[in-house]
Amino acid sequence: MPLLLKESEVRELLSMEDGVTLVEEAHKLDAEGQVVLAPRMALPLGGEVGTYRIMAAALPGMSTFGLKTLTGVPGRRQPELTYFTILVFDGDTGGFQAILPAGHITRTRTGAAGGVAVKHLARADAKTLGVFGAGVQARAQVAAIRVVRDIEQVKVFDVVPEAADKFVNDLRGDGVDASVVDSSEEAVVGSDIVTTATTSKEPIIHGAWLEPGIHINGVGANSPGKKELAPSVYARGHVVVDYKEQVLMEAGDLMAAIESGDFSEADIAGELGEVIAGTKPGRNSDDAITVFKSVGVAYQDIATAAYVYRKAVDRGMGEEIDLKG
Repeated sequence: MPLLLKESEVRELLSMEDGVTLVEEAHKLDAEGQVVLAPRMALPLGGEVGTYRIMAAALPGMSTFGLKTLTGVPGRRQPELTYFTILVFDGDTGGFQAILPAGHITRTRTGAAGGVAVKHLARADAKTLGVFGAGVQARAQVAAIRVVRDIEQVKVFDVVPEAADKFVNDLRGDGVDASVVDSSEEAVVGSDIVTTATTSKEPIIHGAWLEPGIHINGVGANSPGKKELAPSVYARGHVVVDYKEQVLMEAGDLMAAIESGDFSEADIAGELGEVIAGTKPGRNSDDAITVFKSVGVAYQDIATAAYVYRKAVDRGMGEEIDLKG
């Protein structure tokens, strides 16, 4: 019978280390032609409700397929309601296997993609991390990057000082040398890695600030109206994306760089999976400036959810649902 899992169970079953491994494998399978990805569907709901989105993918190499649904009501979500869900199916029989809440999965797979990008694009000796944002995804990015690099210092910038202070205090409690910085430029200059996880509508990083050898994860600008990286950043960077077709339609800052003429579609060096598989170049020198642009891909969600389902079965967790009774 299909399994119903709770968010608390998903959190118990899925670590960031798991997420990095799963997302890396899913991207590699995609580069090897072993993933089928459906176009994202966005259904405007009218009024103040927002947008209903459906993302679907099949991963024959992992014997799974499924879909994620999410309701986009940023800033108006009520904590007692569920807005992200995933349905998982058996890739061998086609049978329905599980319903999972996808809050933790979404946070983890997005952070994990940033970690995988750092693993393959940042310098091996990178130790200083600049972070834009102090919310849930900024925390996920830092957690994932710490999985793949020995980070010795974290600098946090946020437009809400209290949020930055809390984030830094939490990092210090985890044994990390962390500090709040007073400006965007200070978060970038002197950092080996920079990650952006904001909702900014205007660029917050400029190309003139980039020093040789820096790597940037651009995560927050996942819709046409959002911008984090200035066109000058794209102009200077070796740019790798998570999924080219979606990035060209959804990444507001990359779209703006193309529109301004500072960058072009042909300048995209490749997708992350191609770098992992070794078919497209990643970092080619310690002085290279590398940029990873991410908007999220359905196969990250499905690969992660299928893993959680199988682990739940092994541990006897979740509630079986008799849909035919």
